[in-house]
Amino acid sequence: MEANHGQPTRLLHYGFLVLAAAFLYLDLFVLPATPIAGTDLDEGFYLHNATRMLDGQMIYRDFFQFTPPGTELVYLALFKLFGVRAWIPNATQLVLGFSLTWLCVFISRKILSGPAAYLPAFLFLVLAFHPAMDGSHHWFSMLAVTAATALIIQERSLKRLAGAGALCALASFFTQTRGVGVAVGIALFLWWEHWKKPRGDGALLRSEGVFAVAFAAVTGALNLYFILEAGLKHYLWCTITFAIKYYPAESQLNSFQISMLHPPWVAHWRFIPEPDWVIIHAVIPFVYLLLFARCWREFRKVPEQPWDRLMLVSLVGAFLFLGVAPAPLAWRMCIVSLPGLIVFTWFLSSPGKLRTFSAWVLWLGTAAAMVSIAWNQQTRWCASFETPTGRAAFFEPANYEEYKWVASHTHPSDPFFDCSGQSYFLLGLRSPARVSFLSGTDYM
Repeated sequence: MEANHGQPTRLLHYGFLVLAAAFLYLDLFVLPATPIAGTDLDEGFYLHNATRMLDGQMIYRDFFQFTPPGTELVYLALFKLFGVRAWIPNATQLVLGFSLTWLCVFISRKILSGPAAYLPAFLFLVLAFHPAMDGSHHWFSMLAVTAATALIIQERSLKRLAGAGALCALASFFTQTRGVGVAVGIALFLWWEHWKKPRGDGALLRSEGVFAVAFAAVTGALNLYFILEAGLKHYLWCTITFAIKYYPAESQLNSFQISMLHPPWVAHWRFIPEPDWVIIHAVIPFVYLLLFARCWREFRKVPEQPWDRLMLVSLVGAFLFLGVAPAPLAWRMCIVSLPGLIVFTWFLSSPGKLRTFSAWVLWLGTAAAMVSIAWNQQTRWCASFETPTGRAAFFEPANYEEYKWVASHTHPSDPFFDCSGQSYFLLGLRSPARVSFLSGTDYM
């Protein structure tokens, strides 16, 4: 089902990847090379945690965190390689976005042919990655589970299943629920594939066993050091008990109430409406149900369709959606939307004038949005100054003035409690407490 590899396809492939890299750069840096400061993002907490670890502190023991330590370790490694630099989170997001785009194209070309194989990645860049650009644990875990899906999309040998299990374990080292959820989805897919084409119970048990053992072994190996350092009881309290009992206390962000608080809006003529609310909220959750129903009805009548690949992508996507359904904040929905965009495009690729028209509208609309976003990022009001970690650009005057004031009244490594938890990394400051911010709920 993969598109042919003739010269036009090769030009389209590499041309699209160059376009994706250029868009990501223009979205993350002000020309020629000034990183845009993320002043209201979760990544700030992980960057600060990594600087604490660089100073010799131990996560969970010396400061609090409720997610596994994968994100902090990535930033810690980058800080040891390059020093603590303002451009590191932006460069990391660029690599994450490009890698996910490439994997999206790789998976799509196993299901779709021709230019249609690039539409899901095109939609992903503009409708999903741009609204949710944040170098926190979410995109790292999404990269791992997407790589696991790509590894077994065409062939489910025991080696590939072991690799997929290891990648799901790696995903759970960033976001504990995401790796586990996708692992369950893949296990169900293996059962469905066996039900569709029985090969004997032994084959199914071997496949499920290899996948599960790889997942469990890698999960244990990744977490063992931190369990020993923090103590098993405390580690489990931080990563499991807190996540279940206290994380939802921030009710407007971490509960189902958030789904009603962010309707679509149009702010300024240069800003497009929030398309993630329309497509990501209204279409993606239901596209999996439509695929399951159509597969149940047609997989024997229309055997030429890649039902196994579609079922794998849909089960992965459905469990990703279930992972954020209790608190479906718009950017969380964007983060888990990649499989749904592939299935959605497959529906649009079916014969029919309305579907063809809809696909063209998406191509043209997304292209216009991409140009608008890049233009806006490079032409809107911007001010920059040399922070202790390097020059950074600010788009909001209030943020710029606040960072300038704090920078003029502190020195790098000073103890400073920022109640929002955002200024530590750029200004080189350290929280004197075990936490980085304050909350008026049981979350704290």
